[in-house]
Amino acid sequence: MKFKALRTKTEPKEFITIDVINNTMILFIGDLPKPQPLTATMENIKKYYEKYTPLPDQTTLDDLELVEFEMYEADTVGADIRNKLSPPKTLVSLLEEYFEPHIAHASEERQKLYELIKKEMEQTKINIKYIAELL
Repeated sequence: MKFKALRTKTEPKEFITIDVINNTMILFIGDLPKPQPLTATMENIKKYYEKYTPLPDQTTLDDLELVEFEMYEADTVGADIRNKLSPPKTLVSLLEEYFEPHIAHASEERQKLYELIKKEMEQTKINIKYIAELL
């Protein structure tokens, strides 16, 4: 799941929550983000507070940024990566067998291995691309 959250531009980059309590605008700093929709923009946030709940004179949103985050369920990324690594593992095993000296002379067995290797290479390319873009 993807979402956006407000945080400070400068270090330490802390998450910001803006709330109105008893008609008073309060900016809270915290360790956890307050999720905002992916469609949120700083421009729209500023317009909202100008129109509906003006910020106090000394408060500005210029030192904040809206950052996109991606959240994963715990332990699912590792399992996904393990599953995607099966074809490369199989490919290595097939290549080891293909280059064994005893198989080098058996052309029919070698041809079958060659076809399996081609198939695993294609799936490995797809899975490696997926893993590279995942993290």
